[in-house]
Amino acid sequence: MHASDEVTIKFSKAKILWFMAMVLVFIGGIVSLLQGGSIIKYIMSIVSIIVGATLAYQEYWNLLNLNKPQLVISNKGITAHDGEFYEWQYISNEKLMPLGSVKPTWFLWFETPGRNRKLHLDGLDKRPEQILALIKDFRKASEMHR
Repeated sequence: MHASDEVTIKFSKAKILWFMAMVLVFIGGIVSLLQGGSIIKYIMSIVSIIVGATLAYQEYWNLLNLNKPQLVISNKGITAHDGEFYEWQYISNEKLMPLGSVKPTWFLWFETPGRNRKLHLDGLDKRPEQILALIKDFRKASEMHR
């Protein structure tokens, strides 16, 4: 069990490295385009620029939330990244759900009265299995305190 009453889960610092890699792909594409060369090199340069710019742009918005809690698991329940709070007594059937086959995107899925909730778990500073273990630990602690 954990010494604290809650665990705050944020985006992983590896997101910064991924962002920097995409910026470098973008810059490399521009440098390669400016150097000239064969038609294949031009095509590869343009593809690098498009891919690098697109992925860097997408990751930029995640970097703005780098220090914002994405998930808070406590003795009282779960708080999602949007600030919505779910008490343990209203949460049921929590489980990990992969989406995709080669490199799945992981979600935490659980039921609450009136709706089901699916929270995105990729890119966080804890692995999905660790998050599920924390949920089980905190749920058990909350049941012992009732």
